[in-house]
Order: sequence, then C-alpha cells, then structure tokens
Amino acid sequence: MSAYAAMLLADARLPTGGHAYSAGVEPALRAGLAPDRVREYMIGRALTTSRTEAGTAVVARSALAGGSSSGLSPGNGLDDVLAAWAARTPSPALREAAVAQGRGYLRFARSLWPGAPELEELTAVTRPLCRPVVLGAVAVLAAMSPADLVRLVIYDDAATAAAALLKLEPRDPAEVSGWVLDACAAAEPSVAELAALTDPGAIPASGAPQTEEWAQAHAVMNQRLFRA
Repeated sequence: MSAYAAMLLADARLPTGGHAYSAGVEPALRAGLAPDRVREYMIGRALTTSRTEAGTAVVARSALAGGSSSGLSPGNGLDDVLAAWAARTPSPALREAAVAQGRGYLRFARSLWPGAPELEELTAVTRPLCRPVVLGAVAVLAAMSPADLVRLVIYDDAATAAAALLKLEPRDPAEVSGWVLDACAAAEPSVAELAALTDPGAIPASGAPQTEEWAQAHAVMNQRLFRA
C-alpha cells in the first residue's frame, strides 16, 4: 500500500487544495526571476526548504508511531515538532499557507481512515497543524517508510512548482518534468540522513530567506493566481 499511497499523495489532482499553491514560483516570478531559472530555483528548494519540510514530516511520523529514540511517545511531542518547524519557517505567509494545506490533507485523511487514533492524536496539539506534520500521520496510516516519506515531500514540492510554472509561463511540459527529476536527484543524497531523524531539534534549519521575503510581498498583492 505504501507505494500506491505515495503516488496518490504526490498527484496534483488530489483534492487537498494544493492547486492553490505554487511552491513560491509565482512570488519568485513576480519578483523578477526569469522563467528559465526556475529549474535552479526548484533544485535550490530541494536542498533547503524541502529538507526542512521533509525532516518535519519524518519526525512527526516517528512521534506518532512511538518509535522515537528521543523519548517521544505516540502523540506526545507534536507541539515540539510544530514549534521546531515554525522556528525554521519565519515567514507568517508561508506558515499560514502550510497550515491551510494541513487542514486539506487532514480532511482527506479522515475520509480514508475515519476514527484513526493517529489522526485523533493531532487534535490534542495546541499549535496549528501544518502540512508536513499531517503528512507524517498519513505516512503512519499508509505504512509508508521514512525514506519514501522524504522522497514524497521533495517530489511534491518540485511538482507543485512545475505545475504552477506551466500555468504562469507556458512552455514544454516535458522540459519542466525533467526539472522535477533534477530536483529529486539533487536531494537524493540527503534521503537517508533525513529518514533517520527522530528529534525535533535535529530538523534541518536550511531555509531560503529570499523566498520568505518574496512570499511576504506576495501575500499583500490583490491580483495573484496562487496563494503562495
């Protein structure tokens, strides 16, 4: 089931609201990034912000599965995971976007696994749930390995950017699909390291300050196709 779940979660047609997000591509283009440089942008995200998201998802999965060597028991410690993620995502606009996506994923997960205790654990946290933490819970329910979860998060971010670019600056879809594969390949050497994480404090703090600035400027625009 794990492979099929990963394929489903990485499909842009999944009804979680992901179509409303561009993985920062729209803010970047509006700020002057040339469309031909989106490949570099996607690779850069795979090596920075996507690592933070993937690490957060893996640590959340560990906490909910009760297998953390840091002493987290099922459900306990999720507030710490969310706090660590928020500290590594300083842009309020990006945090709000991730929380909105988290709600969409949670609704979808509840439709697939109604009454699942792992999802009930999420309701006990005091901080707003974000997308990577909910994905961590989904990974537990779908029996998805930590490594598959890391690859899912990285691929989904790159595919979201690619889909947005094709709407904003239409070009050869095959070319842009190749950029997605390039981004995933760039992140592959980090998969094992990220998959082994269990401690919220060890989540990579590999942000991209320029994208945070672009996201904040984008949030106050009244003419935009994507939320972030």
